[in-house]
Amino acid sequence: MASLVLASALVLAPTFAVAATERIRVAPGQVAARNSSHELFLEVEPLAGEGMMAFCRRVSSDSSSCREISRLNRNPRRLLKGVRYRVPYSLLTPELRLAVVRAIFRDDRAEPDGWVHFGGGESRSDVALWFTGDSRRTDALQPAASTPLASGEQVRVAAAALLPVFRALLPPAPAPEIALVAAPAAVDETAPLEYGEDPLGAYAVYRLRAGEALYSAVVVRLTGRDRAEDVNALAVEIAARSGIPDVTDIPVGYPVRIPLDLLLPQFLPALDPRRLEWEVERKLAEQFRVPEQARGLAGVTVILDAGHGGADVGASRAGVWESTYVYDVTERIRRSLQRRTLARVETTTRDGNSKGPTERDVLPYSRDHAVMTTPPYPISDATVGVHLRWYLANSLFRRHAANGDGDRVVFVSVHADSLHPSLRGATVYIPNTPGTAGTYGKQGGAFSSRREVREQPRVSFSLRERQKSEGRSRNLAERVVSGFRSRQLAVHPFQPVRDRIFRGRRAWVPAVLRYNAVPAKVLLEVCNLANDEDRKLLQTLGFRDAIAEAVVDGILTFFGEGG
Repeated sequence: MASLVLASALVLAPTFAVAATERIRVAPGQVAARNSSHELFLEVEPLAGEGMMAFCRRVSSDSSSCREISRLNRNPRRLLKGVRYRVPYSLLTPELRLAVVRAIFRDDRAEPDGWVHFGGGESRSDVALWFTGDSRRTDALQPAASTPLASGEQVRVAAAALLPVFRALLPPAPAPEIALVAAPAAVDETAPLEYGEDPLGAYAVYRLRAGEALYSAVVVRLTGRDRAEDVNALAVEIAARSGIPDVTDIPVGYPVRIPLDLLLPQFLPALDPRRLEWEVERKLAEQFRVPEQARGLAGVTVILDAGHGGADVGASRAGVWESTYVYDVTERIRRSLQRRTLARVETTTRDGNSKGPTERDVLPYSRDHAVMTTPPYPISDATVGVHLRWYLANSLFRRHAANGDGDRVVFVSVHADSLHPSLRGATVYIPNTPGTAGTYGKQGGAFSSRREVREQPRVSFSLRERQKSEGRSRNLAERVVSGFRSRQLAVHPFQPVRDRIFRGRRAWVPAVLRYNAVPAKVLLEVCNLANDEDRKLLQTLGFRDAIAEAVVDGILTFFGEGG
């Protein structure tokens, strides 16, 4: 078990001072604790004006638990500000149980076939109680561990016996075979929904169909979240809201309730203001979709941006650095453009003195990337590197726009994502009109010393420019996705073209798109590094070449060639 951090800034109720021997802060006003008898509990501060009944409803999954919680805290007549009150682990909501376990047992981890727990003096029945809800389920623990568990002794709790909140975190088993270039069939993105309201608020109902899972059919498709931690957390939240005790055993047709505030706007009720606003924005942007045609990309400038680089390796899974492989993909796109088209190609970064892609499957590591501003910026700070890219892109755009070719400039930033491991394929991000409003600029020596920043230190875009960029970029993104599909490359199964990135409850447009003046611009995530199949494919020449050709196909059709 990892070393523990003592929580100290809050006043403790006298009951706890003797009982608790280990405490770790898990959230404001919440401290996970374990006593000398290896009992787990959470110490929680009441909210302002909160009474015992409201407190119990907030922290406990058992409506009849209030009497027991009150008794353990010496039946307080009122809850005092600054005092933490004790709630036993067995009475906590599933989410709070998970928070306690994560705080106390920081070395524990989820694996495809079960939960791996590292001991620290507790009994096997303690472990069974914490993770299965039944102290008698010691048969679910493998190997037959000693009692008490020795410090650091490893025991695995079988997946089938885990409480749903822990089972929901288990990653899927890796696929047994890898195809060189294989794409799943396109997924129907429509989702028939019903709508209702309960004491917790308005919700949508989706009825699961045969073969569908809560993670993909509901969370990824309807909420837009696809990072593993977000998908798992929302699956637990939605399961609790829907009264689902076991997320792996949901009957066909079960009415899953999704809070409206989690839904993507296109899945909201037809007259919901957020959906109406989204539909109007889409319609206004659509009028700008089509650029001038350019035969063979004559007169077109393609700005290629390899994501991350230098000290910023990006996503890293199983020894595969995002920065290394997306730089090689970018060089392959450049080579393909030069061989197949008449386009001018500009790049925002360079890896040392390298010229062209590396002709080997598994690539050597490199931290020698620089942003090609004037003077170049060796990427030692990820944030500075990101912002200098759009300053550079804007400078290149202004130069071509001054010659009358502004509508023939496109920007492609190449990345590799790290999503829920069950997902495969490419995702293309574009800017949306509301997300690119405002004025923005950066200060400091790293910026003021670059010519491109001094040319235009601050940027802002008119409403028409932002609408044009959304419409033009969506068209380019859709063409790139079509290029992937035509070459049998996998794409994200739900909404492969997206106009914002989600992290938890936040959504935003990436900086390299948000402050970028180029009308047609996309951020391409070529695959999911957290998926074993995608990651192994990326480590092959054939796959990286196929990505490059798909991107060039997309740019050609965007400007009216074929397609």
